[in-house]
Amino acid sequence: MTASRQSGPPQGRGNASDPADQRLALLSATLSEQIIPRLLQAHTQAEGHADDARDYGAHTGRLISAADIKDLVRMVLLPDDRSARSSIEAMRLRGIPVETLFIDLLAPAARHLGELWEEDLCNFADVTVGVGRLQQAMRDLSPGLVTRSASGDQPRRVLLLPCPGEQHTFGLVMVGDFFRSAGWDVAGGPMTSLDVEALVRREWYDVVGFSLASEVHLPRLAPAITAVRKASVNQRVGILVGGPMFLRQAGLASEVGADAVAINGGLAPEIADKLVETRVAPL
Repeated sequence: MTASRQSGPPQGRGNASDPADQRLALLSATLSEQIIPRLLQAHTQAEGHADDARDYGAHTGRLISAADIKDLVRMVLLPDDRSARSSIEAMRLRGIPVETLFIDLLAPAARHLGELWEEDLCNFADVTVGVGRLQQAMRDLSPGLVTRSASGDQPRRVLLLPCPGEQHTFGLVMVGDFFRSAGWDVAGGPMTSLDVEALVRREWYDVVGFSLASEVHLPRLAPAITAVRKASVNQRVGILVGGPMFLRQAGLASEVGADAVAINGGLAPEIADKLVETRVAPL
């Protein structure tokens, strides 16, 4: 399975012939922005959310182990995905909540795939296939997320986007599923060709969320946020950011002009709700 990074370079990126750029591009695509599951456990315990779907590791240990993650990665790299699908289904039959599978299994598995490639233990084609199978598992599991009714007559609306230049999709799609399960109307996603300014000028969004995985694209985020604020029909639109960059650099969210940061996809709807509530006062 070992192969050179130069076999199968990423397509559609800038300097694809530079191995360093290839590494950064792939890691930004595979290190999904909501991949620190222990932060979810710590946060939910601190906030007192002890429901079964979230406080799953408070006293009895984690339902999904590091070995489970590595086993899943091994299985998604097999010639077919039957073993991986069977393993995930077995976890569901054991009663593990879908949110737990998202945060503690699929997202860390995506990160581990990136680590294997960085260490020359698998090639680009392997990682592409593996991440694709994790994305399919996420789509298969999404209907099982606990859906909460929207508050008020109409659901709140969120527009989710990658930072300009980012091409990762895994974490952003996952966050969208969490918002939908919380009763939000979700727009956007991994499409990078959207005219964001025209979109927020034409339609009302309570929150616009940006994800950022790679430092390469950081200089483009603050101007994008400024443009959204200027163009938005909602003069009090909330700006939410998330991704590995914001976990590594405290205070970065305020530096780029965001109102709040979601350190975990499972918490993003709750943080967005609080953000809207603090911005409803009249101008």
